[in-house]
Amino acid sequence: MTLDWLDTAFVARQPRPKPAAPAAAPNASKAMPPAVVPPGSRLEASATSEESVVACLLEAVPSEWGNLAAAIESATLAGVKVVAFTGGERSEGRSTIVVGVAEVLRRRGWSVAIHTQAPLLLPIDEAEAARAAEIVLVDAGPWFTTGPVRRRTVERAALGCDAAVLVRRADRPPCPAWSEALAAIGLTVIGEAVTFESALVSG
Repeated sequence: MTLDWLDTAFVARQPRPKPAAPAAAPNASKAMPPAVVPPGSRLEASATSEESVVACLLEAVPSEWGNLAAAIESATLAGVKVVAFTGGERSEGRSTIVVGVAEVLRRRGWSVAIHTQAPLLLPIDEAEAARAAEIVLVDAGPWFTTGPVRRRTVERAALGCDAAVLVRRADRPPCPAWSEALAAIGLTVIGEAVTFESALVSG
């Protein structure tokens, strides 16, 4: 995981009031809310460790993390093991979301492995370690490009995955064709995680 502007923007955001009592987590994931960065507020990545960034994110919006973890748990209980986090471009916050969700799932008692490829595509020793975990989260990178969905390209990228979480920035419109393409090749679409607007940290 690298600390990009998405990580630092989230940590620098104004804290939201915490609800009096958290609602029960549903069986479907909720979109992550966009960050709100006050003018002139910026946190340097070099001054913050990866662990503290993820810890701040988990504390800032616990219900959103819980909802996404609950959706993955439900899919796991239905037979899903390998969940890919993917989207349409770089710097969408996928790596941060993968690490955060893995931490929440571990707190709930699951054994979780994180990889950049499905176990089917890993070297033998890494594949064996991945298979030993109850849930494998794949930081898959972008599977989609602008223009028409290239189903064969997506199918090759998804080889060995059982399900997917789509990640997009809040300033990008949803693309139903992505979910349709994943369903067409047999992947369960667990939900969508919405991250931050690029305009928040521009300039």
